[in-house]
Amino acid sequence: MVQANWQDQLIAHVQNLIQEYNIHTVRLTITDNSNIIRSRFVPVRAFLNAIQGGAAAQYPSALLAVDSSAELVPAAGEGYAGGFPSFMLLPDLSTFVVLPWLPGTARVIADLARPDGSLWEAAPRQVLRRVLQRLESRGYTLKGAFEFEFYVLQKPGPESAHRPVWQGLNCFADSVQIGLTDIFTAIIKGLEGIGAGPEVANTEYGPGQFEITNAPFSGLAVADMAVYYRTSIKEILHQLGYRATFMAKPFPRSSGSGGHFHHSWLDERGENAFYDPQAADGLSRLCRRAIAGQLAHAPALCALANSTINSYKRLRPYYFAPVNASWGYEHRCTMLRVPFARGAQSRLENRLPAADTNPYLAVAACLAAALDGVEKELEPPPPVVGQNPYELSELPPLPDSLPAALAALEKDEVLREYLGEEFCRNFLALRRREWVRFQEHITDWEINEYLELI
Repeated sequence: MVQANWQDQLIAHVQNLIQEYNIHTVRLTITDNSNIIRSRFVPVRAFLNAIQGGAAAQYPSALLAVDSSAELVPAAGEGYAGGFPSFMLLPDLSTFVVLPWLPGTARVIADLARPDGSLWEAAPRQVLRRVLQRLESRGYTLKGAFEFEFYVLQKPGPESAHRPVWQGLNCFADSVQIGLTDIFTAIIKGLEGIGAGPEVANTEYGPGQFEITNAPFSGLAVADMAVYYRTSIKEILHQLGYRATFMAKPFPRSSGSGGHFHHSWLDERGENAFYDPQAADGLSRLCRRAIAGQLAHAPALCALANSTINSYKRLRPYYFAPVNASWGYEHRCTMLRVPFARGAQSRLENRLPAADTNPYLAVAACLAAALDGVEKELEPPPPVVGQNPYELSELPPLPDSLPAALAALEKDEVLREYLGEEFCRNFLALRRREWVRFQEHITDWEINEYLELI
């Protein structure tokens, strides 16, 4: 009865928003296993008729078996024998937002259901939901947020196809930022308009690079808002005549873009379970075990947090990205950074994910690894203090390529059990097909290096 009343209240809330903002189109959004955000545009009348029954549109399941190039990978699903039936899009009305930069348009995140009504267990959002349920069964709630960096480029012109909107490396400098106020203002207003809670905005350490942090959320909303954050910024800047990219390493000699995951767990009283005022460093035993679990599963975790070929060009020394399974207090060169804040603000920052990460999978993997550390009562190795982690050969290295990370995931029985075998089979098939395509591609570097020489 409580769930029914809550759903009725959500429907009434959405109906009021549609009327108040004269909504004519609703975009139903999913994030697939190739980390592509896809939408179906539904007229508002059809949407209102559908939400009473649950499904607002159908979705061709063949699209769930395509990689980032839209090439069909039959192994990433039931193949041709399965017939590629239509799935259903079930809107989660708690994610319904009006888009202030697109008058008359709203967006809602949907779950994927099979024809029999059961949720598709390999969907990234469903994978995260299952891991969150295991966290909640232990009496904890996730609180967290992603911290994304991204590049803003001019629209392609006759001089250059990838020209950053500002040059140099002087991040935070007003001499640079004063010419970018249209970008800052539009993004901040847009993110505030959808409730994303932007906090701080500035240029970053790369020509054309930006960072805008947002407030923390709880549970599934942590990843939902990360999806909204990226799509909103790309749409807003497109309207201004710019292009935004969350590619991990778009330029070879510039900083990569991180998608750092800040997180803590709240106990049943709503208090931060990572904080212990009696501990010398203020970290609870639970927090230390969560650290140990993430470090222990770092190679497999890497496959979920860095799921593109390009992601591994960011994981290089001296670019403020991790290269080994390490942790430290306020250390921005380790995989896990413990910010100085304590009390309600105690948290971990996992710096492994790139900006191109799939938020659902990155959160699910981090939580699964941390939960394993808690369940097995693991203890972390000593933190990196007063040392350069890039020079510590004794620290376990991270995978240096996508195939190496995928191999680690395939061997990690714990993470596979948490994430689900159906998901792992689909995910591994899609990523390995992308690697095959990459290996078949002749790069400009190869042409420049060998064509005339040999």
